[in-house]
Amino acid sequence: MRLLIRLVIQFFIVGCLSPIALVSMADEPAKPLPADVRVIIDISGSMKKTDPENLRKPAVDLIARLMPDNSKSGLWTFGQSVNMLVPHQVVDQSWRNLGAQKSASINSVAMFTNIGAALEKATEDYETPSADYRRNIILLTDGVVDISQEAVVNLNERKRILTELLPRLKNADYRIHTIALSSDADQELMKKLSIATDGIFEVADTADELMSTFLRIFDQAVPAERVPLDENGFLVDASIKEFTALIFRRAEVPATVIVAPDGKEYSTTDPKNNVNWYRTDKYDLITVQQPLTGQWKVKTEMAPGSRITVVSNLQLVMQPPKSNIRSGQTLGLVYSFQENGSTITNKDFLGLLTAKALVSSRGSVETREVDLTLPAPDDGVFKHELAGFEEQGEYDVSVLIDGKTFKREYIHHLNITDSAFVLEKNQEEKDGKKTWVYRLGADLEIVDVANTKVTAIITDSKGNNLERQLNTIGNSRWEFSFAPLQPARYDITLKVEGLQIDGSPLTETIKADQFYYPDEATAMGIQAQSSAAASSAASEPAIEEEAAPEEDTSSNLWIYAALGVGNLLVLVLGYFAYRLIAGKGSKDELAEIEQTLAANPASKAAAGAAATAMPIDVADDSQMIPMESSEMSMPDDLMADNLFPLDNMEEPKDKT
Repeated sequence: MRLLIRLVIQFFIVGCLSPIALVSMADEPAKPLPADVRVIIDISGSMKKTDPENLRKPAVDLIARLMPDNSKSGLWTFGQSVNMLVPHQVVDQSWRNLGAQKSASINSVAMFTNIGAALEKATEDYETPSADYRRNIILLTDGVVDISQEAVVNLNERKRILTELLPRLKNADYRIHTIALSSDADQELMKKLSIATDGIFEVADTADELMSTFLRIFDQAVPAERVPLDENGFLVDASIKEFTALIFRRAEVPATVIVAPDGKEYSTTDPKNNVNWYRTDKYDLITVQQPLTGQWKVKTEMAPGSRITVVSNLQLVMQPPKSNIRSGQTLGLVYSFQENGSTITNKDFLGLLTAKALVSSRGSVETREVDLTLPAPDDGVFKHELAGFEEQGEYDVSVLIDGKTFKREYIHHLNITDSAFVLEKNQEEKDGKKTWVYRLGADLEIVDVANTKVTAIITDSKGNNLERQLNTIGNSRWEFSFAPLQPARYDITLKVEGLQIDGSPLTETIKADQFYYPDEATAMGIQAQSSAAASSAASEPAIEEEAAPEEDTSSNLWIYAALGVGNLLVLVLGYFAYRLIAGKGSKDELAEIEQTLAANPASKAAAGAAATAMPIDVADDSQMIPMESSEMSMPDDLMADNLFPLDNMEEPKDKT
């Protein structure tokens, strides 16, 4: 008992001394894992043409210098064979120095382009689970799968990469980020590698774009905590222990100058003030340890891509969002703040936060701003579903959070992918009826057709609904035809559920069609007539009541009261009489009812009609759901099969 009292007292004291830390310890959300990045660079001879100035060297050099402590990384080059330039290991300053040094040895002398072997060599540990790191691959190439002078050998190798190697790497939780340098690269292959593993696919049309392209992918593979940078500089709060400024200069700007809050200017390494400076002809990389708190300024005309990353005790922890979504889907954003490793749940702190997202389509000057500010959640974890991604393409998403005394920024690159299916539709005349025909083809390098089902959903403006599962044709497509009978507006939707070639789930809803039969004027006219008739019928009682003469209800009040009391007495007396005779007369009464029904065919028919007024199920329960209708019964000619005549619902013959 004494021990229990002592523990309660200690718990109370700790709670009084540190209220924020106390509420932060419960239900800690998972912290994103540090990055494991394997960089694979093509050094085939064709690179002499696509990258004549060998701009791969400075791009890889920068990536090596930006790799954070305690991450993992390795560097490989490939042509016909695969060479390890920098060992795959935990990153420290020695690794960064070696990576920067070895990047200078990148060349363009190899034969062939053995993409499969390069992926296999860089992922030899795929069978070993990675619980402590988030695995990423960055692959740069300008060519196609090329391991032989025989075309069939190359095609088989390409197929092996998609059907054997890709599922293996996906199951081992690798994200494959790909960079296609030039239009000659196999962009379809690279896109499929990235989308299947939720990686980023980028095209660098010229070697000059390599640096910015590498940085976008680096942002995705190694998300770093940032503070916003603008023309006024950036704010360093008291929790920041170190910042790294990557400043890209305009071509005409010779050097970069940064100004501390105390007015002191820096333009080179200054050991006394913990400033380390690395300069190239395009950018400056500046690291400052134990920086002064306050507003820092950059006295340089900065080029796009400049950023400030920080190491801080107060961390914005963002769960890695999806890199690829379908058109019309939302992007999930989940984030929290941690102080010394514990999630902050103090509502006084969280209530000061304001958040917004800036969304821009790649290549567009327009930016969409979305307010993300929410009430402080009890567990300290903010959750948003960011919508508005209707058009395919590449998007940049910036999440900006203002805590009044500090600011944080998170950058994400998003790809709105196209469908793995191609829909064809046309109209035909069959037996004198207008028929709509739909064919849905699948990308066989993405979709596992044998393990994928497609359901056709047809609804009309009268509230009728039909769902039927389609059968595959030639193990490559689905098709059906539809001949409507009643004037209405029809909506056709295809629901896809199944698997991709790599074994991952595949779900997609395809809005196939919307049309009026036989035409909009007729369908809308009949619908308007039905609505008017229903409205007229509903209004008739009101008209009759309005036309009826008004009576002086107050003069008859005593009469109504007397009738009510009398009826109540009759009901009470009837109840007691029933109780007296029910026990001995109920069986005789039931027999009498049965005899009456047997002797009166009209009564029997009425009972049968009441039974058939129940909702009607369609004939084929295995492929169709019951019709939704407000009517109690439906004539045979309005059954679902007749309302929605569908062909190719049974096992079709292969038309290939």
